[in-house]
Amino acid sequence: MMQRLRDKLTYGNVVATLALFAALSGTAFAAHAITLPKNSVGSRQIKHTAVTTGKIANNAVTSAKVASHTLTGADINASQLGTVSNATNAQTAQNSDTVGGHAASCPSGTTLIRGVCFDSIANEAVGSQDEAADACAAKGGWLPSPMDLYAIRGVLNLGTGVGSDHRYTDEVYGNTNGTNYRTVVISGNGAISESELNAPSRFICAYPLVR
Repeated sequence: MMQRLRDKLTYGNVVATLALFAALSGTAFAAHAITLPKNSVGSRQIKHTAVTTGKIANNAVTSAKVASHTLTGADINASQLGTVSNATNAQTAQNSDTVGGHAASCPSGTTLIRGVCFDSIANEAVGSQDEAADACAAKGGWLPSPMDLYAIRGVLNLGTGVGSDHRYTDEVYGNTNGTNYRTVVISGNGAISESELNAPSRFICAYPLVR
């Protein structure tokens, strides 16, 4: 019988038998692969970088899945963020023109210097210090002190000192037993001079930043 079996074996029969065995083995392996037990695939079975964006369902990643303190500004589209709930006044506070309901900006035509607003251009000459003081008061301001004007001489034009081209200050004093009152004027070159109360002079008013 073995002899007869050997006589019937040919190269084609052997190849065909091996091919059939391989096919059956592959089918069995494939059937086994597509019926993996539940919870049988772990992190070690997933190829590195195999999970791509397209493999993740929309809205599948929650905050609980993100490690704390790992997201940076580059990961966030700031234009899509709403107003922070505890900073509802932040947008107006940054450039606020009011403080407690009071105006917090310099009047038009003035310059802010060290927290005080001053007329950017001197007012025309008036006949007395009293007139200058009243004019400033009518605009919500006051005549500055000699040192206030002296300190800003490099920023604002305080005049040449010639004729009435200097600036009144709020200084008033009596130099003859209190009967002959005079004032102090400042010019752009830093000169501090005495002047009659009724001697014409130009003037600059000062105003509070918060009114």
